Amino acid sequence: MVPDSPSIELTQQERVVIVSFRNTIELEEQDEAGLALSDARTDTSTAATLLDLADLTFADSTLLNLILRAHADHQEQGRPFVLSGPYHSGVQRLFEITGVTEVLELAGTRDEGVRRVQELLDIGTMPPDGPTS
Repeated sequence: MVPDSPSIELTQQERVVIVSFRNTIELEEQDEAGLALSDARTDTSTAATLLDLADLTFADSTLLNLILRAHADHQEQGRPFVLSGPYHSGVQRLFEITGVTEVLELAGTRDEGVRRVQELLDIGTMPPDGPTS
């Protein structure tokens, strides 16, 4: 996996890789953020990915695009991909304005996100047309 940076951290909890984005993901960190999400998706010691955005203070369309690509890659592979908050107001607003709240699997807290990932793993299927909650 990619090394941790001040804004990106990877940890593991049971069968879940947790990628945490903090503060802001600067332009020079975009590649590292994409690599972290890709590494999480291909980690054979786990079965799902949780993207923890609770400490992310700013997100723009570039980062949103990166998250949407990761979501599509995870779906293609049949691997659960859940985002967790609580979301900063600017991040929440970006999600609402762009309509991704209808596409992405969102949880209010990290614990809720882990539970949702476990539910998806236990039922053995991904939601066919987006989130179920």
